[in-house]
Amino acid sequence: MPATLVELQVKDLALVSDLRLELEPGLVVLTGETGAGKSMLVDALLAVTGGRVASGMVREGTERARVDAVFAGTRDDDLVLSREIASGRSPARIDDRAIPVALLAQTGADLVAIHGQGDQLRLARPSVQRDVLDAFGGHESLRAGTAEAHARLRALRDERAALGGDPRERERRAELLAHEVEEIRAARPRDGEERDLESALAIARSAERLREAARAAHELLAGDRAGARDRLALAERALRDAASLDPRLAAALERLSAQIAESDDVASELRRYAEGIAADPRRLADLEARSDLLHALRRKYGETLADVRAYGERAAAELERLRRAETRLAALDGEERAAAAALAKAARALHAARETAGAALASAVEGQLRSLALERCRFAVSLAEREPDAGGGDEVRFLIAPNPGEPAKPIDEIASGGELSRIMLALEVTLARSDRTPVLVFDEVDAGIGGRVGETVGRALWSLARHHQVLVVSHLAQVAAYADQHVAVRKEVRKGRTHVVAERLDAGASVRELAAMLGAGGATSLAAGAKELRANALAWKRSRA
Repeated sequence: MPATLVELQVKDLALVSDLRLELEPGLVVLTGETGAGKSMLVDALLAVTGGRVASGMVREGTERARVDAVFAGTRDDDLVLSREIASGRSPARIDDRAIPVALLAQTGADLVAIHGQGDQLRLARPSVQRDVLDAFGGHESLRAGTAEAHARLRALRDERAALGGDPRERERRAELLAHEVEEIRAARPRDGEERDLESALAIARSAERLREAARAAHELLAGDRAGARDRLALAERALRDAASLDPRLAAALERLSAQIAESDDVASELRRYAEGIAADPRRLADLEARSDLLHALRRKYGETLADVRAYGERAAAELERLRRAETRLAALDGEERAAAAALAKAARALHAARETAGAALASAVEGQLRSLALERCRFAVSLAEREPDAGGGDEVRFLIAPNPGEPAKPIDEIASGGELSRIMLALEVTLARSDRTPVLVFDEVDAGIGGRVGETVGRALWSLARHHQVLVVSHLAQVAAYADQHVAVRKEVRKGRTHVVAERLDAGASVRELAAMLGAGGATSLAAGAKELRANALAWKRSRA
């Protein structure tokens, strides 16, 4: 079961002080005298589905107006849309949860389409026209294939952009990275190398002075001319004789003997050091060159050698990505050409299907237009080629030529008033089985037509209501006679203030309202005519059930 509007509540909107209207599926016709407030209910429905409504519509003496619409059939429980109208802001809610008005409008557009004298012309929008043409033609699989082909091409182009940039710039970048990676790899910097190198440089630069210092120290310890070692030995001999006489000197003798042994070790080590160290200009040059290299690396790539190695790793990874990217980019050229060709092919197939569907739609709509007293009006579907996207390579426009000899133009540029409503009605009747909008509203669809055509309009609306809930504001009894639910809208004065009220009519009240619409004012003959209208409509509806 499609979604239906089951309740409309309006409070303090223009002349509507407090109104609650329960609605049924099928064809709902709102009737009443001119100025009775029928269009105010359409305005209320427009507001609660996210349309524009002026703050001046708030009832005099109140600060804000509120409209609530309850929809059944959209889910397990009812869906409630709400809108307040006040100076400066118009809060919106879904199920009493505050939402942006844009979201309310999006939800409302999925539920309700309003056709009438105003600018709420859903079918006048090219994007909608393309969708309804495809729905009419059953192009779901072709649209899906086109969308898939477009998504594939877009993904490839996005990938190219992500890899992208100027090819020459990528080549220059790769050459630079390759040089940097090789420079760091060849240097092979190690942790702690700078500290060791600094120590080695200090020794290499002072080798001669270090050797002389070691020799001088050795000479003082163990030289031929009364070195320190000899003096320590003489002291040991003197103390040894004394220690034999006084045991208290034994500890001092032991320490002195240890000093002599330590002196011998130090002297030997100094001699070996002096013999092993020598000035080596080549080694010094190598050390200085290594120091300069490491300094240059740190100047270019980081404060420490660890930073230099980390930079080298990052540069190597980027270089690898660039090399893979070049390989991938070369492959993308062919894939992109193939994807573009696939999209063009899918768009051509969809275009051909649209041409066929457009011709069928035009013929069907013109048939409906003839029955709605617009027999001279011509309808056409225009397909203008453009760059293919997910919806194909066509800009779809519905064109009409209301008068012979006049060129066809887009609907919203040439039609107006009741004529526009009838054109929309003709479209909706034709598209009834493919249009998924559950609630359709026609404001004064019968403007400017007579009773005979009105009966045709009534039948068309009732047929449309087999697939949608249809709300119609009408002045013609011939239209109202086909209502599944008849609502009379009128004004009444209470305590000096005017109020708009809406009353659901039973069968008897509906016939009386039809008689009043015929201008009978209760006259017996026209009252009988109203009964006949109603009876004929019921008979016709039963024959179509």
